[in-house]
Amino acid sequence: MKKILTMTLIATLGLGGYANATNENLEALTEVKNSNNKVKVILKEGLGKVRLEVLDVKGQKLHQQTVFVKNDVMVPYDLSELPVGHYQLKIETGSKFTSPETATFAIERKLTKAELPLVAFRKDLDQEALKITVLGLDSPGVRVQLFDKNGREIFEEKIDQPEAFTKVYHLQNMKTQDVKVPVTDARGRQKIM
Repeated sequence: MKKILTMTLIATLGLGGYANATNENLEALTEVKNSNNKVKVILKEGLGKVRLEVLDVKGQKLHQQTVFVKNDVMVPYDLSELPVGHYQLKIETGSKFTSPETATFAIERKLTKAELPLVAFRKDLDQEALKITVLGLDSPGVRVQLFDKNGREIFEEKIDQPEAFTKVYHLQNMKTQDVKVPVTDARGRQKIM
């Protein structure tokens, strides 16, 4: 009799532990990390069949996949191919034995530093002098070229100044309005002024 009572107690504890795992909140069993346009979705053991959807701001599905979670699992998403903006990650669980549960997380695709345009300015000081200013450089190495109105290169130099610089160019026998100035940084970003 004692043996049967012990077996019944063990079975009850085992079922009680299983019931607690399935009754846990979906958000408690899910972790979403968004950093540098990379999203990591961590799904904890016991979720079972999970459907993941990435939605745009209008609620249209951009991606959908189903994951069967037996042990803790990490599902990565790379948002760098999407346009900059806000998105939603919708996570649904449930089967024919359990009621469906849904959690929605806000995720964002941001502009990275590498995608920012080159910040460069030109100011014509008078008819024969112009000032070029370049800001926000990651590494030194900016190529400055001057072209005449016929598209011929009249001057070129490489400036190895870190972060930013300003330089005045004096022209001889030429007017500033007839000169185009392409500026190219070390990463290949270019601005034509």
